[in-house]
Amino acid sequence: MKFRTHKMSTNVVYGVGLAGFTTIVFFLMNAGIDPRAHRVGDFDPAGAGIVGIGLYGLYHTIAIIFFNEDDSSDKDAPAPDHHVPRAPDSYTGFIRQAWYKVFSVGPIWAFFSAASIFIWHSFAKSTGTPGTIWGDYSASPLPALVIFFACWLAVNLGFTLSAVAEAFNRDHPAVFIIMLVTMFLLGIGLTFVFMFPIPEMSTGSGLSLVTITLPLSLLALFGTRLWAVVRVARCDAAHPHLSPRQQRRRERFDPRHQDNGGPRAGAVQQGSAVPHATAAPPTDLLQQGEVLQPGEALLLQFRSDLTPEPQMLIATNRRVVRASVNGQGRSVVLDQAQPGQLMGGSCTFDAGGVVTTAHFRGRAEMRLLGGDPAQSQRFAEALTRLARTGRTTP
Repeated sequence: MKFRTHKMSTNVVYGVGLAGFTTIVFFLMNAGIDPRAHRVGDFDPAGAGIVGIGLYGLYHTIAIIFFNEDDSSDKDAPAPDHHVPRAPDSYTGFIRQAWYKVFSVGPIWAFFSAASIFIWHSFAKSTGTPGTIWGDYSASPLPALVIFFACWLAVNLGFTLSAVAEAFNRDHPAVFIIMLVTMFLLGIGLTFVFMFPIPEMSTGSGLSLVTITLPLSLLALFGTRLWAVVRVARCDAAHPHLSPRQQRRRERFDPRHQDNGGPRAGAVQQGSAVPHATAAPPTDLLQQGEVLQPGEALLLQFRSDLTPEPQMLIATNRRVVRASVNGQGRSVVLDQAQPGQLMGGSCTFDAGGVVTTAHFRGRAEMRLLGGDPAQSQRFAEALTRLARTGRTTP
């Protein structure tokens, strides 16, 4: 479940669309038409407002399903290397979005929902009992405030369960499924809460209830999302999730899973990793004016010769670099990041072979396709250790 786009206008579009759709349903029911069967005279108009408010409870709780694609990659990041396949992403990637984009969904959707009910009440054949939230909707702004807070609360509860699902998506798929099922069950439960207690509740009681529970739901969402972000980052960096096909490829190509225990003596290695800063760096890195800067020490490097021009992932005491070796044996920097952005490394397997990835905070990943699987695994582990402890060795 990923936000379809990173633009704030998307939240407004969905909020207006949701309110418009529910308003159409209300007017059909208000005219005595069952929206499911398109028949006249088989629906009591007195329940139009109650059912419409109940639909808002359902839609707001499962709001995450309306954001099920992710094209939120950093526009300022370099173009992806067509030789490197896109790493598999999570099923609920909304936690990768900026916090204000996530937290704005609730109030934006709730505003349009609460405003649309003013239109409903003006045309309703049954305006409810005076003194209740539905009955006083056109007489006072307080009932609208209750609905606004209640819808916002429903979004927070749904997003909280989505964050928990995201946190366990990589390593506990059963918990992931349970959380999503729980979210839908909660949506059904809140549908009945919005249909029956809330419309007939006194305005004062309703306002007191949502005023207490809304801040609690915001705290729960903030804390759960923050925890999920940290847990997913650690899981991705230390224990990358492998599909069954990827696992089979790993067992096939990783020398540690083979009987010979590794490549034969004298075999040519496609990749290499330098585990210590004191190890001799590649010759092409020593060329003047190229990758290494004066006073910069090489900590780790992994090289792949699978692409037309060999590429390297390099970690120094100042930065992390993806470089390309041109035909003259000199290196050109393709991408670089600050050490503080480094989250770790991972080694996965794709149809094209091993994929070595450096993960970062707030920017695109760096990936290399090809190389020796065992060397890639050691490089990824050392990179993760470097991100966590500042050291490349245990």
